[in-house]
Amino acid sequence: MSKKVVFILLCLSVLLTGCWDRHELNDISIVTGMAVDKGEEKKYKLTVEVVNSAEFGKQSAQGNAPVLTHSLEGDSLPELTHKMNIGLSKILIYSHTRVLFIDEEVAKKGMLGFLDYLERSGQFRNDFRIVITQGNKASDFTRINYPIQKSPSLKLHQQTKSFQEEWGGDPGVKLTDFVSAIVSEGRNPVTATVKIKGDKQAGKKVENNQSIDPEALVYIDGLAVFEDEKLKGFLPVNETRGYLWTKGIEQTSYSISCPGKQSNFLDIRIIRAKSEMSTVYKNHMPHLKVNIYGEANVQGNECPNSDILQLSLYKKLEKNMESQIKQDITNSIEKVQDEFGIDIYGFGDRLHQMNPKKFKEVKDKWDKEFAKADVDIDVNIDLLRAGFRNKSYKTNLQKQE
Repeated sequence: MSKKVVFILLCLSVLLTGCWDRHELNDISIVTGMAVDKGEEKKYKLTVEVVNSAEFGKQSAQGNAPVLTHSLEGDSLPELTHKMNIGLSKILIYSHTRVLFIDEEVAKKGMLGFLDYLERSGQFRNDFRIVITQGNKASDFTRINYPIQKSPSLKLHQQTKSFQEEWGGDPGVKLTDFVSAIVSEGRNPVTATVKIKGDKQAGKKVENNQSIDPEALVYIDGLAVFEDEKLKGFLPVNETRGYLWTKGIEQTSYSISCPGKQSNFLDIRIIRAKSEMSTVYKNHMPHLKVNIYGEANVQGNECPNSDILQLSLYKKLEKNMESQIKQDITNSIEKVQDEFGIDIYGFGDRLHQMNPKKFKEVKDKWDKEFAKADVDIDVNIDLLRAGFRNKSYKTNLQKQE
């Protein structure tokens, strides 16, 4: 290599930046969850959940508290996030935050003030989950221990993800989803809601991690409905699944009554599903259409004297299943129309895509249009497999008797 080339490389190295914002591992603490409550003296009370990293190591764990929490009151989240070292020793890293707990009283007054900071700031990723807390302060949810995943926020993050994939009872709303719905002209936001079941004081103790039957657990309780940034009300878990059918549910399970036998059930597992939504106007009236397509398997059969290889029985079971799914979706949409009168499903978005000219006429009053709209649900689910057994055990037992 010539001296000229070496000289040029040395000159260029002066222009290279170093790790100007690096922090040593010993100098930082990882925040896994945050909670926003109404302050007693200030506007907000912010609680951070910080990992006690020693308790997550196989060699270093000593049975101490897996996380610690710290709360401060102030008038803005930017101020509070940077002020936490008034009580904590290490620099807080917020990029691993997995859950933001928001008290329902705060949510009713509006969340735009601090959501704007969370989206604008470079300290946070935009993939953490937003949940609304009911029955207890949001800060309590950052302190309920769980033996398998010791961090309350990491536990809830995994819990919402698993529940969404396995049953379809959680909307999986992240910061980007919530903000996207706020700025949309044809859709309002939703989030999951959570409650504490059991003794919250016992749930805060390390002993809760050592109990076979935990004293307290955080449960997913349904759906929080928003009008723009303000909380309007709640939907229970079953109607949350009705909402998620319109979004394209991943998997879920149903217990379908046996033909002619209401006390016995056939257990169905939805294994694939997709949805199509449309909004049209007929005679100046909005019509909301949802088409559901999917496939399902039989998981359990309590139906006596039934051979589900019979085509006629298969068709009856498919019709019963489709009818129940249709009823779930209809109940969800009609309840939101009657109780809240706001579009959380995105029918306004579909109208905007399908007929921009018409949407421009009604966008300023779209929620009122949604509230009076007719609803048409069409469900087509193919029942594919019956597992390794066609007839129920009950059929054989009855023959023996």
